[in-house]
Amino acid sequence: MNRMRAILRDERGVALIVALVALVALSALVVAFLAVGAYEPQISRNLVDTTRARYLAEAGLEAVYDTLIANTNWDTFLTGATCTIGTTGVVFGTANTALSGLTSTSGTYTVNIRNDCQANDGSLTGVAIDTTNVPGCTPSGAVNCNDHVILTSTGTSGSSTRTITVVVSRVANLMNPNAPPGGQINAALSFPGYESDTKFTGNSFDVDGRNHDLNDSLTTGQSLLGISVGPENQFVPAGGPVMQHEVSIQNSLSNQQKDNVNGMDQSNSSSNTIGNATVAAGLLTSQAITDFVTAVKSYADITIDSTPSSPASFNNIGSSCGGNQAATDCWGTSANPKIVYIKGTLDTTSAFNALKVAGTSTGSGILIVEDGDFTISGNFAWEGPIIVTGGYVGVGILGGGNQQVLGALISNETATNEA
Repeated sequence: MNRMRAILRDERGVALIVALVALVALSALVVAFLAVGAYEPQISRNLVDTTRARYLAEAGLEAVYDTLIANTNWDTFLTGATCTIGTTGVVFGTANTALSGLTSTSGTYTVNIRNDCQANDGSLTGVAIDTTNVPGCTPSGAVNCNDHVILTSTGTSGSSTRTITVVVSRVANLMNPNAPPGGQINAALSFPGYESDTKFTGNSFDVDGRNHDLNDSLTTGQSLLGISVGPENQFVPAGGPVMQHEVSIQNSLSNQQKDNVNGMDQSNSSSNTIGNATVAAGLLTSQAITDFVTAVKSYADITIDSTPSSPASFNNIGSSCGGNQAATDCWGTSANPKIVYIKGTLDTTSAFNALKVAGTSTGSGILIVEDGDFTISGNFAWEGPIIVTGGYVGVGILGGGNQQVLGALISNETATNEA
């Protein structure tokens, strides 16, 4: 027992064991630190490549934007595309394109384009999928009719890729002859929306789609229709019953009044006519008007809120322009046109006048009245388009003077249930 106690109390060699344990622990830590150190450059590289891939994908979209803006026919880029669910379309331009001035070692991008005609595309674009025929356009994977396409851009840098999917919609400039046919002003008086109720009183009026200058003199240039409605099937499913807006307007004009409607012959665009032949359905759509107004109103020089309790009502608009072009009641001149936006309020009774103008009033530019009626009395002269659009809207030209619009007058009813 004494010998056993002596052996147990003998601590010789303990230091060696402790040293070995410490050496093993330190070696493990060193190996771990070396391993982490080896991964850090790769982690950094992955982060750089991931960020660069994202920027390359965005650069690809920007490059495609520039090309789409410069081309009015997007179908050129859809050749070969289909509506098969899950496909991303066809390559726009060249796959694996390097940034300008760089080589592919700096990364590449590939952009695919397709029409918004797959079953669930409406939730992505916010509009009905492009499958309904409109006059002059039958949509398919390779044919776009609603001015919405879907781009998928993939940026690649090293082993990293990033993909961005966006919807590109084209807002037609209504006054640009190079705009798509569905987004061009096509008549002196247009009703592209759900309703086209008209009432013409007396015989002291003219609706003239022939080309005039600002002195109201006939000049050269393509004539437009006297009165147009939108595509008669734009609000119904393919194969459904067409609307009767064209016939409704023709029937609202007496034989004597038809002589006051002049413009392009709907069956022969190179000649002019009067009456029913220049009252026709055209390609200008209700959606094109809505898109245009949405884009333009944010740039308005003058914005006026109008409510049923405080409607916008003006006398002698333009009288201050000679002394102060910046005045809120100066709504533009020939030399300095303005965008004037009247923001109304939805009124399901159809009895809300968002804008009343009386006295002797003048203006020049683009006049937009949204979600309310526009009524004119007294002497009124406007140079440029007047657009009345939204729910439960209309235009009343009441007489009591000489009212003249040298441009175009558009009434775009967007409510589906107006009586």
